[in-house]
Amino acid sequence: MGAKDFLGGALAGAGLVYFLDPDKGAERRSRVRDRLGSRSTVSSRYGARLGDIDGLEAANLGTSASGLMERMVQAAGGALIAYGILRRGASGRVLRTLGVGMTAARVGRHPGRTRRAERRRTVDIQKTIHVDAPLERVYAFLSSYGNFPLFMSNVREVRDLGERRSRWIVSGPGGAPLEWTAAVTERQENRLLGWRSEAGAALENAGVIRLAREAGGTRMDFRFCYSPLADPAGREMGEFLGADPRTRVNEDLARLKTLLESTVRSESHGEERES
Repeated sequence: MGAKDFLGGALAGAGLVYFLDPDKGAERRSRVRDRLGSRSTVSSRYGARLGDIDGLEAANLGTSASGLMERMVQAAGGALIAYGILRRGASGRVLRTLGVGMTAARVGRHPGRTRRAERRRTVDIQKTIHVDAPLERVYAFLSSYGNFPLFMSNVREVRDLGERRSRWIVSGPGGAPLEWTAAVTERQENRLLGWRSEAGAALENAGVIRLAREAGGTRMDFRFCYSPLADPAGREMGEFLGADPRTRVNEDLARLKTLLESTVRSESHGEERES
């Protein structure tokens, strides 16, 4: 096997692993789909529950799918090596080197990343509200990270890190700060915003907001899923969110509705006085 063949196979394998990575593969594939202008695929599991809101499939933690993807990559690499051994000539060399590249990339991953931390049961919250404000205004407000602390009671700060990533700082148990990094997974102007925490977050979470014009205002469909770590810190976080986390989410969304509608009313009154 020549150095050129090995290098080509290794690069091809590394490319496949990059896009099939259990932790960040979905985000990377989403970025490619956005650039190509295509729509993302949806999870077949969503919608099985009574009351699931159509169109909010993007908010899915998908822990079991990640483990399956990991095994699929490893199995595919081994199968290519085995099949390449049975074949002769250039095609056999290409298959072998491709398999070696995939396997080498998996082995090279940090050992702490190959096994996901044990987590508690995922909490899935869904809500629909009507906001008496223009759709464009609602989307612009939600697109700015700095606005989230204005209506989310526990959020201290959200920093824009660039490249669709943000750093969230919230008030945890006892007032101690809790931080994690999230990435935008879906973005369609004036229609859809989706995000997900990156690997290793103490509070693994994913969410999506879908907007539509309705009765002179905006219909907002909201879904938020989270899964705390199954360790003492995770248990404290679960207790901190309360026995009924939906109540806290409802209160935050009510503040968002009031904030947007009061801003629109203030501007309307100002225009009336000027006229």
